[in-house]
Amino acid sequence: MAASATESFKFDDLKQALEHSDAATLAGLYADDAEMVIVDRSRPPSSPMTLSGKEAIAAFWRDVCSRNMTHRVGREVVGADRAAFVEECAYPDGCHVMASMTLDLRDGRIAKHLTVQAWDEVTRPTGRSDTD
Repeated sequence: MAASATESFKFDDLKQALEHSDAATLAGLYADDAEMVIVDRSRPPSSPMTLSGKEAIAAFWRDVCSRNMTHRVGREVVGADRAAFVEECAYPDGCHVMASMTLDLRDGRIAKHLTVQAWDEVTRPTGRSDTD
């Protein structure tokens, strides 16, 4: 019997890459025509950040993975064509970020990636928050 032409997505590879800030491995998990959409306080649903194509997504992951923070992945649910999970991050200054991510999968690669995230408001010594 011939092997299936459809590859399966390996969630453990994603988890390890996120938790070890491995941008190259993360980028390799996406389809060439993948799309990433990020919604947060600065990028609301009516105007989200949208990245199109593997190269734009790779640049995003290089930036994120270059930051001094920890990542923890959990609460995953993985199916044949979709995966969802929560990523919790912490910066050394005490700021925490929580992101809920949903992935649409195609042929063992991420085709669409939606992130909805929130983070702590960090107050500067002047009393102003990061968003002021």
